[in-house]
Amino acid sequence: MTHHLIVPGVGGSDAEHWQSWLQTQIKQSSRVEQDWDRPILSEWVSNWVKAVQNIDAPIKVIAHSFGCLTSLAALAQHPELTSKISKLILVAPANPNRFDESGFAKIGQANYQHVFKTMNMTVESVMLISENDSWLGLDDAMVWAKCWNIPSVNLGSVGHINVASGFGPFPQILPYLNL
Repeated sequence: MTHHLIVPGVGGSDAEHWQSWLQTQIKQSSRVEQDWDRPILSEWVSNWVKAVQNIDAPIKVIAHSFGCLTSLAALAQHPELTSKISKLILVAPANPNRFDESGFAKIGQANYQHVFKTMNMTVESVMLISENDSWLGLDDAMVWAKCWNIPSVNLGSVGHINVASGFGPFPQILPYLNL
C-alpha cells in the first residue's frame, strides 16, 4: 500500500492548513518533522531522508513551499532514494533565490539559485503553481519547472496555496494523488 509523506514549508502546517486536512483524509500518511522556523536546507534534508528511510512502502511525497525545495534537494543528494518515491507532488514551491545556507537569504548575498538550477527530477512529478504566489512568481515557477523537468499545472490566481490565501481543505489536490 502506498504511503503519503507530507512535507510542510516554513512555519509548518497548522491545523487549518490543507496539508493537515489532507493528512486526515489519507490513512497511510505521515509528515516530516522540522524546526519549522529555521529553514536550514541541510537539516531539513537530513530529516526528510530519515523519514523516507523509515517508510517500508512506495511513497508519494506531497510537499509545500520550502518543503518542495527540501524534497528536490534530498532526491538530488540521495538518488538511491528515488526508487522509493512513486510520485512527487510539489505545491506552490518557494523560490530558491530566497534561501541560503543560513536560512533566509540576505539581499545581495549568495542564494541557492545555482544549486537548484542543476536538479533534474527522474521520478514522476507534478508542480501545482499559482499566478499570484508571493513566494514564487509565475514566470519564475515556469523557469524552475523546466529546469527540474517537472510538468506544471497553473491553478490560477490562488496565492501561495496556504491558509492566508484561503486554503484549508484542498480537494483539488486529490486527483493528483490518484485517490
